[in-house]
Amino acid sequence: MELSLRRWKPSQLLLSWSAYWAGLIGVTMGPAIRATWKATRLPDGHGTVNAMFDKGMLKYEVIESGVTTISNTAPLSTVMLWLIGPPLALWLVWLLVRERPSTRQAAVASGAADQLPAGSGPAPEWRVNVDERVRVERQGIRTPNP
Repeated sequence: MELSLRRWKPSQLLLSWSAYWAGLIGVTMGPAIRATWKATRLPDGHGTVNAMFDKGMLKYEVIESGVTTISNTAPLSTVMLWLIGPPLALWLVWLLVRERPSTRQAAVASGAADQLPAGSGPAPEWRVNVDERVRVERQGIRTPNP
């Protein structure tokens, strides 16, 4: 099986984004998640978890029995670039290198009838015989209000 970005479908692109975000959370937030889990399982008053946003900075702190075990600080712009930057770059690269439909498929999709091949006629059971046609009288149409 060839793993080529050129042949990826949109579902594979979304799957790669999900894998990236899961890996990012696992690597960057893994220790904080474990420390938070441990601090919330301590008896009352022995574990504290603080998360705040102040002056463009995200701060996260875990305190266990008066000892700070995790203290993370990051600018919001950096966090947003890590969350959005690589998936956006991957999407742009995918748009540039993916295989385009051939001109014949594009013509069919656009509805250009002159480029379509000649088809077969209707099935015999759908054809109307001359004898079965309804005769219509050809007279002028009169409207009730002249």
